[in-house]
Amino acid sequence: MVQDPFSPVLSRLQAGLVAESAHLGRIPVIVAALNLDILKTFWRYRTQPDVTFTSYGGSGQAYVQSGPAGAVLWMDPAASGYRDLFGRFLTEHWGTATTLTNSGYDVDHMYNRARARRYGYGLVRMFLVRGEINRDHGRAWERQIGTAEKDRFVKIMKLLDGMSELKVLGLPPVKNGLLLPEHHAAARQAAAQYGIPVDAALQTLRALCERVSAGD
Repeated sequence: MVQDPFSPVLSRLQAGLVAESAHLGRIPVIVAALNLDILKTFWRYRTQPDVTFTSYGGSGQAYVQSGPAGAVLWMDPAASGYRDLFGRFLTEHWGTATTLTNSGYDVDHMYNRARARRYGYGLVRMFLVRGEINRDHGRAWERQIGTAEKDRFVKIMKLLDGMSELKVLGLPPVKNGLLLPEHHAAARQAAAQYGIPVDAALQTLRALCERVSAGD
């Protein structure tokens, strides 16, 4: 059996995401911001102002966030070459020893790239997602939510929603409003992570599904 060299890295990235949420007081992490100054200001007023942002890749379109739970790559959603740059980022900051070529993994904009450009978000958080999971979410969820949100009010930043959290944690999307055993397990985990009732976590997923249906 061929060993997947990215599986341990993905587990560490996912753990870092959960750890950052815990650091923020059990709120979802930021996945998009209008500009770098907003991210810097946000972290300046947290309990540990040791989060730094360093230009990455030499284009002025990417930044590495250092701390509080591992390095994070932010990129302008209009930037090209993000897969190669993220592969380099994984090598330099997370210790991978091989490229993403033919790996079966996608480099994901944690807030939809097209919507980010439409709403003027200058930076989007990048993540590693298994290819089949990413495509399944794209078919079942992301196109429909784009329609449902076409007239949304643009905030200065966007937090990770429940459905996108399923994707980055490697779980299937909710289809036709039906919650699978994996979703109930994820709700229990989220309830413990955010300090909320399990039913509230499940209702978050159901509400997202209703928003999609309303936009059809």
